Amino acid sequence: WMMFTVLMLSINIANGLDNGAMDHLLDVTSRYEERQYATPLFWHIHKAGGTALHDFLSSCLNMTVASEVGILDGHDKDEALSQVVIQEHKFINVDTTTFEGIERAVRLGFPYNHDNVDAVISPLILPATNHLFSTSKKGMAFVMMRHPVDRLISLYYYLKKATWEPTYSEEWASMTLMEYIQSDHVESNWMVRFLVGKPEGLVDEHDLEEAKRILLDKFWIGLQPRFAESVQRFGFLFDWKANPNWNACYADVEAGKNRANSNSAKEHVDIESTEWAMLREVNELDLKLYVYANELYQQQGATYFPQLEHQATTQL
Repeated sequence: WMMFTVLMLSINIANGLDNGAMDHLLDVTSRYEERQYATPLFWHIHKAGGTALHDFLSSCLNMTVASEVGILDGHDKDEALSQVVIQEHKFINVDTTTFEGIERAVRLGFPYNHDNVDAVISPLILPATNHLFSTSKKGMAFVMMRHPVDRLISLYYYLKKATWEPTYSEEWASMTLMEYIQSDHVESNWMVRFLVGKPEGLVDEHDLEEAKRILLDKFWIGLQPRFAESVQRFGFLFDWKANPNWNACYADVEAGKNRANSNSAKEHVDIESTEWAMLREVNELDLKLYVYANELYQQQGATYFPQLEHQATTQL
């Protein structure tokens, strides 16, 4: 369901952001009582397990989600904010994955009329944070991350076959990985750019440090290679485990983990190859951020989920 768009943006994400935008998100260290009133905000990094998590929330746990699905079936013409049912699942009739959709959501009443939203999903983390939340209606940010080179290789294979995407071009089908890397389509340090609001131009070590600080202060970390374990952490964090469908849904997650590994095997590229080296070079900052995210994942596990860390060897 998560329609993919290649976010080679022509608009500067920083436009319209105030300096206090991150104040719209709870700190990781916030008290339990504060978390009860915050809305989960999932930063969807494409090809990093986000679509699977979206389906887990909407299709399996039957939560009410604000993503891009809510404008299907003509609901993009709705003049009032409401919950809609699409393909038997609940959504808010907005699109939180585009600039235009976020602007429309605000016109319809976000952030003050979304008390019935269980989760907001968006790749545009700064605009979503700035405009869909406020100091009185805060978000609680979480993310699923993947090795940057693996993610881009997966993206390449996806683009070759994604004829259903509005951004699809026939040139993708015959493009080699090397041609993709040498084209204007390849991403460079996407995660750092979108965290600090610099989709274009140069990013440097200063931007990396700022991105690290944001992850440290504001984000609960999940890792795509440890998808099931990450989902279980989020289940404790957001009290999803109280959902009557949790046990069956989580069993599906563990089964799906094997299918995901199988798909990854089909996309294998030798880490000693020229292509791998080139992708690594143009994503050096994202790679450093991913290494840091792994460290945060371990720290958060030991600090906030010790019961899961204890069970990890036997249950995960």
